[in-house]
Amino acid sequence: MSYDLLVFDPAAPPADRIGFLSWYTDMARAGDGRLVTNPVVASAPLQAWYRDMIKGFPATSGPDNAGLAAIDNDNRAEYRFAPGAVFAAFQWEASRHAQRQAVKLARTHNVGFFDVSGNDGTVWGPSAKGFYQVLHRNGLP
Repeated sequence: MSYDLLVFDPAAPPADRIGFLSWYTDMARAGDGRLVTNPVVASAPLQAWYRDMIKGFPATSGPDNAGLAAIDNDNRAEYRFAPGAVFAAFQWEASRHAQRQAVKLARTHNVGFFDVSGNDGTVWGPSAKGFYQVLHRNGLP
């Protein structure tokens, strides 16, 4: 079992919950060629988030993989990239730390955050006033 999250460019998905989830489902479809292991396809803010994230959660594949897939390290992570999104999967044992670090860095780099494996599917993002806030979650618009 893994802990999954998504960071995204705030302008990429629709702002409403239904539209966002439809966008996410479309983006998450594996095997359609849109998700790759090379971060160069992602936007500059997403690449910056990733560069900071791999300092504590090294990549198990792609150009930044240093043979870590064979190392028993709970902090390793699998990253997949699209122009407007980064999907990340972590060992469940590292989920709490990974979630805190991912949100902190999402705020720093002004990108959105979707807690895919969270209980209420919270989506965070920057507001027009510069605050980082909950945009929507299960049970709320």
